[in-house]
Amino acid sequence: MNLLKNKNTQVCYVLIPLLIVVISYLINTNFRGKLLTIALSESFFWLTVPILFFSIVVFSLKESTFKSWTKFTNYFFIISLVIILLTPTSTHGLDFVPLVKETVTIFLAILYSIISLVLIIYKSLKKE
Repeated sequence: MNLLKNKNTQVCYVLIPLLIVVISYLINTNFRGKLLTIALSESFFWLTVPILFFSIVVFSLKESTFKSWTKFTNYFFIISLVIILLTPTSTHGLDFVPLVKETVTIFLAILYSIISLVLIIYKSLKKE
């Protein structure tokens, strides 16, 4: 029963980011006039692409690796969403690196990818 529950959880971690990517794409193509809607949909898109990639990678690894990765992903995703929602949509244009939703999201996606990769390698090589 636990194995079935774990497989269902793993499938959800693949399907939910895939669904978010599709919804973000649809919002981005259908709501071209709404700046905030496009910024949020692009932010969710770029944040869920690495989650989708790593969920496919972790799908075939040990259960302990999957559990550690899901715990990290849950916390990171919630914190990232709060940071993205608090970040401004536009800036005055005089910044060297503008601190807007898109740049913050790309930075968080890269940070998430690096931490996930290190966590997955560490947990996979760790002896139990």
